[in-house]
Amino acid sequence: MVFAYRLVVVLLVAMMAPGPAARAAQPVDVRAEVARIQRLAEDAPRQALDRVAAARRKLGPDASYEDRQALLRVEAWLREDVGQLDASYALARTSLQLALDHGDAAGAALARLGAVREMIDRRRLDAAQAALDKIVKEAPANVSLTFKVSVERMRGDILNLRAKFDLALAAYLRGLRLLQGVPGESGKRAALYGRICQVYINADNPAKAIDSAKLGLAERPMPLRPLASLHFTRAVALIRLGRGEEGIAAFEQALATAMRAGLLGMEAAIRGNIADYYLIRHDYVRAEQESRKALVVSDKVNDQNVMQMARANLGFALMGQGRFAEGLPYVDGVIADMRKGKLTADLEAMLDEKGRMLERAGQYQQALTIVREQQALQQQSARVARDRAIAALQEEFDAHRRSQQIVLLQRENKVKDAELRNRRTVQFATTFAAVLTVLAGSVVYVMYRRAARSNARLKELNAQLEFGSTHDALTGLHNRRSLTNRMAGRIQDGRAERRDSARNGARDGMDCFVLMDIDHFKSINDRWGHGVGDAVLVDVARRLAAAVRDTDMVVRWGGEEFMVFAPAMDPGRVAGMAARLLEAVGSAPVDGGSCPIPVTLTAGIVALRPLPGEAFDWQCAVRLADWALYEGKMQGRNQARIVTRLCASAATVMAALERDGDGAAVRPLLALDCVHGPRQDAARPAPSAARDVGGGALSLLAGA
Repeated sequence: MVFAYRLVVVLLVAMMAPGPAARAAQPVDVRAEVARIQRLAEDAPRQALDRVAAARRKLGPDASYEDRQALLRVEAWLREDVGQLDASYALARTSLQLALDHGDAAGAALARLGAVREMIDRRRLDAAQAALDKIVKEAPANVSLTFKVSVERMRGDILNLRAKFDLALAAYLRGLRLLQGVPGESGKRAALYGRICQVYINADNPAKAIDSAKLGLAERPMPLRPLASLHFTRAVALIRLGRGEEGIAAFEQALATAMRAGLLGMEAAIRGNIADYYLIRHDYVRAEQESRKALVVSDKVNDQNVMQMARANLGFALMGQGRFAEGLPYVDGVIADMRKGKLTADLEAMLDEKGRMLERAGQYQQALTIVREQQALQQQSARVARDRAIAALQEEFDAHRRSQQIVLLQRENKVKDAELRNRRTVQFATTFAAVLTVLAGSVVYVMYRRAARSNARLKELNAQLEFGSTHDALTGLHNRRSLTNRMAGRIQDGRAERRDSARNGARDGMDCFVLMDIDHFKSINDRWGHGVGDAVLVDVARRLAAAVRDTDMVVRWGGEEFMVFAPAMDPGRVAGMAARLLEAVGSAPVDGGSCPIPVTLTAGIVALRPLPGEAFDWQCAVRLADWALYEGKMQGRNQARIVTRLCASAATVMAALERDGDGAAVRPLLALDCVHGPRQDAARPAPSAARDVGGGALSLLAGA
């Protein structure tokens, strides 16, 4: 009886329930459903996506344009938020076609921004900027607030990727002002604060990044993606400020949030940066563990940038444990990819890390090869930067000259107009001829004085340009061109001096060339930033200039290399000069603002009296000094290697040096002295490389 009763109840309920047709006929309140989906997305974005799909199925193909468009936009936003970018781009194209079919110009303008987002993500910045400008120009007056905020956000993204950080910050702040006080937009405000944090990180201002992250984290509620991004960026800023324990805690918060939201790409990037943190602190075992986890996750999302970071970190972690056979294939693979992609800055960092690992393991020959390649890349970068600076200076000078010419032409036209008026006045009233003559003379005199001042200004600009062509803009020292000009002027004079010395039997002093290199300068840049690196260069230049004679010439040879040309040097004083230079730089650390920075030099010195008739010019001496410098590098740095005597002819020595790149065949042909620099405090930590943060994913390459 009980079973029969239950069966009757079930049948009655089934009869009273609406059938499929009735359920399909139930209307869907899309506005309320979208609000529920947005609230659900704050904690469970993937469940929110399932709910969007269910709402679209319920809605059916005959729903109104506004309802269909609302669900399309919220789904595109959700898929972008969980990292499904291709699906988000496709939904934006569907939304655009729907808006065009219904004549919705404002909706079409908003949908077209999806194509701009795709161009930015693929780093097609010129095309993205052109498309964005066109969309804004053609957009109707009744565009939505979402459109206006999205435009400012994309402008900021393009400028941030182009390293125009001040303009990017202004664009993001304009977007924040548009959202100020608008209810229900805390998630968008938090996302903009996250982008502002990235700008400050890229501009090397971690303290401001932390302040912006606090403002973003105060926004509630917000989706998980901007929450994870804010924790991530705050962690990077804390690490930059040396607050490691707080930084790793923020990394763990970001990782937990990303895993909760299922954001695999962000999870891989966070794990890569955690591995990098442990590498910097030489905790190679934990660095290996995090690198392997990052590699597994990055392989799932097929993110090549994060995958490269994970492989590099894993390779360096294995090398740090002495497992070179396992680690080198990972590191060399990443280096090969960077060479192929011509990623010069990242390649320099990778070579620096690999060289220091090899040097720490005692493999000096391989480390020297890496150092040479890194030096070549640095010199290439320095040449490109120098050429750009000279081109900019020349362009500025040409623009000034053109503006002066325009001003002079305008003045000439005014003079001609005055002359015509004067002639008419003379024709009609000869009684005023004397007055007009005096007036014309005054005008000519004023023009002459102004022209004289303009000419004086042009001479001053020419003098500045000439000085800039022979001196280094940062340190104020002579540059290579200045030394080359001086050497060219000394060729004939030097021959005459040798003839006079031969006739008189005198033994005068000889020209001495000192080529120096700041030890581990790349690590200084990576740890404290390029601003501190420039301060180190300026202070080292000042110390070198103070340590030499008034007749000596100090040259910035390129990057962190310096040259001292000491004419008529007493051979017995060469070692003393070398010790004086090493002591001047290495005896006291450089003031880096927040902390003292230990700096040492390695030098190669050539002070030889060429045999009569030998083809041994100053360029050969510099080449030999470069060889001696790298000998000092291979023997532990902080020293000067002095070539005191040739055991064979100069031609034989130079030929051996050209044949043998590492100079092994040259050593038996030379006599060398060594002067060591001041003893360094063993407790003082050597510079170790920190990592920079790019735009977008904020992924950092490995450091050891």
